[in-house]
Amino acid sequence: MPSTFELECTELADKASALPEGAACVIRIGSEPVITGYILTVTRRLSSNEHILSVQGTSKTTDLCECSAKFSTYQFNNIPVISLIKEICKPYGIGVKTVGSIEDVVIPQFSVILTETGYEIIERMTRAAALLFYDDTDGNIIVSKVGSEVAASGFVEGKNVEEVSVRRSMAGRFSSVDMILQTMAPLQVLPSEDNNLAQQMKDLSAAPPAVDPMVKRYRPLLISAEMGDAGYQVAQQRAQWEVNRRFGRSQSVQVITDSWRDQSGKLWTPNTLAPISFPTLKVNTANTLLISETVFRFGNDGTHAEITLMPREAFMPQPIVLNAANSGVVQAMAGG
Repeated sequence: MPSTFELECTELADKASALPEGAACVIRIGSEPVITGYILTVTRRLSSNEHILSVQGTSKTTDLCECSAKFSTYQFNNIPVISLIKEICKPYGIGVKTVGSIEDVVIPQFSVILTETGYEIIERMTRAAALLFYDDTDGNIIVSKVGSEVAASGFVEGKNVEEVSVRRSMAGRFSSVDMILQTMAPLQVLPSEDNNLAQQMKDLSAAPPAVDPMVKRYRPLLISAEMGDAGYQVAQQRAQWEVNRRFGRSQSVQVITDSWRDQSGKLWTPNTLAPISFPTLKVNTANTLLISETVFRFGNDGTHAEITLMPREAFMPQPIVLNAANSGVVQAMAGG
């Protein structure tokens, strides 16, 4: 976020196109809007053999990403997450939509930093509530859990795939992740004293370690547990999140397909699951990945969509502590 577009065309030499920078615009595929926002930059190029008009623009949500949020108060008590997001978006004419039952998630206490952008505030709130947010085709915000809807069709070698790249990596992955208490008691034994060191590490750990069974080498990662985490519920979730997210980000697929739409006629949409099958690359039909990014292209070489997919684990929001463990936020995280 925000979604962006770039358009290149020509124009009549004696009649300039009415595309002023800053103007509101809607980009459509057929009659269907895909980006609602503003023209940011207009560039005209002239050479001996071409006259090009280049237009770049972005979704309405660009204002959330760039502008500081202003409130009558910067301290909020017992405020529903969605209510505060709506208040942030209202001055920009941006609506807020929800997917699933998330309207009742409440933050008991939340402070806004004076210089924060609307995006930064929303990012902190949704992360605490284990939610995602992204812009839709109307320039509004969608707040949702990680997608569970499956597209009507997917990407199959020999049918609708022009090019595919499957990436598998061990970079940035660890054999175990320990959440460590913030304490003044240091480790006071030499690393060679294995038994004593193991006991001290156990005493310093806020929760049992999360293990990545695919990492065979000894690769430990220590992370400081956050203060205010009663019972260290969030610490345990954070350790498992680190393992899951690092796995998810290490398993990416990039597809170039010959259509912008699935079998039902719906545009390929982020946060939607899609089945994939690339037998030559040893990827079978049992794999269903989440669409994370879409790029629609149209040019002299025809119509193409560039799709990035990853496992759902790659997009689970990072658990954080905002307040007491009995809050609706932590309860939502525990149940989500």
